[in-house]
Order: sequence, then C-alpha cells, then structure tokens
Amino acid sequence: DKAKPAGKAERLGKGFNAVSIAFCRPKPCSAGYRSATLSMANFTILLSFFFILWYTACMEQQEQTNQVDNESADYVEKAGVDFALAASYAAVDKSALENKRDVLYSLVCFGCMFDMRFASDPDPLLDKYAALSAPEPQKLDLCVLVHTLVTLPEASDELKAMWYQMYPYVLLSGAPLNDKLHAEIKTALLNEKVFEAVLQSRYSVYVPAASDELRAQGYPQTVLDWYAPYQAYASERDEKGVTRETRECKRLLALGNFDQALTRAERLLAVFPDDEQVALTDIAARVSLIGVHTEKERTALLSDTLSLIDEYIQISQNTYFRYYRGLTLLGLMDTAAAREEFKRCLKEDPSFELAQFMLSAMDKNGAGA
Repeated sequence: DKAKPAGKAERLGKGFNAVSIAFCRPKPCSAGYRSATLSMANFTILLSFFFILWYTACMEQQEQTNQVDNESADYVEKAGVDFALAASYAAVDKSALENKRDVLYSLVCFGCMFDMRFASDPDPLLDKYAALSAPEPQKLDLCVLVHTLVTLPEASDELKAMWYQMYPYVLLSGAPLNDKLHAEIKTALLNEKVFEAVLQSRYSVYVPAASDELRAQGYPQTVLDWYAPYQAYASERDEKGVTRETRECKRLLALGNFDQALTRAERLLAVFPDDEQVALTDIAARVSLIGVHTEKERTALLSDTLSLIDEYIQISQNTYFRYYRGLTLLGLMDTAAAREEFKRCLKEDPSFELAQFMLSAMDKNGAGA
C-alpha cells in the first residue's frame, strides 16, 4: 500500500489548534441546503471559467489587487461571543421573563470573562433595564443562565447554536453544574435542528473536528461528551462518501465565500489528511482565492498549494488532483507546464471535459503553445 501524506496535520493545521478552537456545531442537510450544494464537477466547471477570465485579465495587465481580510483567531472568537450576547439580549428583551435585569446583568458578567468592554461599553439595551446600575442585580449561576436562555420560547435555532458553542466555556469555568439543568440543556441543544444552524455559522470552525487532541491535553470528559454527538453528525457521509462538513465547505465555495471555505477545509484536512474529498475542497478553495490576493501573496499561496497537490498525486488516482495542478501552474504563469498537466488529464481520462476546455481556452489566448 502507498503511504499517506506525512506531516500535513502539522503544516495545514497551523492556526487551527483545537485548544484555541471555540465551540460550535455542524448542521444537517435540509432541502434548501442540498440545493445550494454543487458537486465537485459542477463547481470545478465554474472555477475553470473563473480561471480563464482571470488569465485573460492578467494578459491585459489588469491584475486584481483586492486584499483578503485576514481576521485573527482571537478576534473571531471574541466576535462569536459578541454575536451570542447580542442575540441573547434581544431574546431576553422580547421574552416574558420576570427577572430580565438579572439575566442581562449575568450575560454581561459572562461576556467580561472574555473582554471587559461588555461592561465598559455596554449594549444600549442594558440601559432600558438598568442592568448595570445600583443596586447590583442578582448574578445567576452560569448553568442557570444558559438554561434560562435556551429554554426561552423566543430562543431561535441560531441563538441555540451560539450557546452550543459557548457552553463548553461554562463546563471549563468551574462554575457549579446542576445535573438536572445540564440534562435539560443537552435536550435543548443536542439535536439536528441546532446542529444545522451551527454548521452554517461562521463560528463553527471553532468546534473541534475530533476530540483526540483535547483528550490528549486532559480536557474533562464532560467537554468531550458535549462534542461527541455533533462530531458524529458532522462526519456522517452521504452516498458519495462526502461528510456533512465537507459538503458545507463546497456550499461556501459555490456561494463565493472562499475565505470561509478555506478556513473550514484546512481545519478538516489537519485532522483528516487521508480524506481525498477534504483535500480537493481545500485545494479548490486555495485556487479560488487567486483573484483576491496581491501577486506576492498569490505566488506564496499557489506555491504551497502545488506542494500540497504533489503529496496527493503520489498516492491518488483521482484526475482532479492533476487538473488542479494544471490550474495552479497556470496561476503561477507557468503556461507550458499547465498545458502538459491538462494533456495528461486527457491521457488518463479522455472524457475529462474540463481539461479539454482549459486547453481550448489556452489555445484561444495563445498561452503555453
């Protein structure tokens, strides 16, 4: 048997350490979700058209200069807390709770575990209930707070999804854990409707794809048990062998959300380096970003992508790896080598129309002849 790529988890997982990963969950496949998901073949057709347009623009010296907005992991994690608190404030405001002031104050206290600005620069809604004024409101135990929020009639699946992500912080905080409330929180949050909302959330990249690293680092069993149902759900494969989370990456690619797709795909590839569908999705996301990087950034990205593709070409018979190698070489302006890759695709699979399309387009533009 051929050896699997070595060292990929270390190289591709940089910046996606499970320890710093916030908490979120993938979601099921609704009819609308399925309809928005392209097959790899269909997406690659769109990508091929994009590549021809990009290459032609380069020939006319019209290189794009848009920069990718690279948010730090710390900021995105904080933004997830921002979103959870804002959604919670709104739900409490609309609710029939009699202790709204106490709940809002407790939410501020939770936010201050991450950033004191939740108290120093509070949401205007807090003034409505004098949540930060004397006399000091009653601070709820964290478990009580989460239970109150996720069992509200007004609690949307989106709000529940955010508290699915936030709840491990509660489990790790050392706060008292009420067994009865904990069980009811699990009932409210550990279900497919919530998982679906989490999967589409941009913050779902902070949910560990697997718990091996967390277990090795001594995380408590309650946290591992919290993630386990979602991880099983997210990794469930369809009839083509593609996991739910990989399908979500492809959906993001189809929508043009290349940065989000790449972040998700690299996170998955760091954990599942032998999954060809994950690898192809990661490579597709990388190549798709060619039009939104500067020349220096693009060259670095594509050079690294070429190295990644070469690892898989050694062990896989999937023609798409070689096709993406051709696209990557074309992005690096090595048109002669790109042409040879597309020719080799057709030699391996004469019915591979994408390669023929790229060759025809290159002939039209006089590239690499």
